Amino acid sequence: MRRTGFLSLVAAPLLALAPPPGPEQALSVTAPAAASVHPAGGTLFVAWRNATGQELDMWLVRGETERVVRLASKLSAATAGETATVLPSVPDGDGYAIELVSRDGSGRAYSGTFAVGPTVRGLSARRPGGAG
Repeated sequence: MRRTGFLSLVAAPLLALAPPPGPEQALSVTAPAAASVHPAGGTLFVAWRNATGQELDMWLVRGETERVVRLASKLSAATAGETATVLPSVPDGDGYAIELVSRDGSGRAYSGTFAVGPTVRGLSARRPGGAG
């Protein structure tokens, strides 16, 4: 059976219209975990994948557009990285995230949203009114 290349001719215009992978797809934040809780003044671990070839700036953000504070600048341009930073004294609440931005501004990625506030410690094994 002879192949005519018809499918290739039909698909070519569709492929030409598809946008190339953007820099935002080349950058991702893999930690902290979404829905996690971190205390202000505590250590926050951040990890990422970076195929932009650019050094990164790291911001603490809240909501859609509010940059709260720059946490680091000129993070490694390596394809993967991690760092520990101190979460500054900010109001407790939900909706915080980490934003990583390539130095030339072409790549941007966000972590899942997390909360700032007191962490819940394990419950006591003692029973009310009894020895534990």
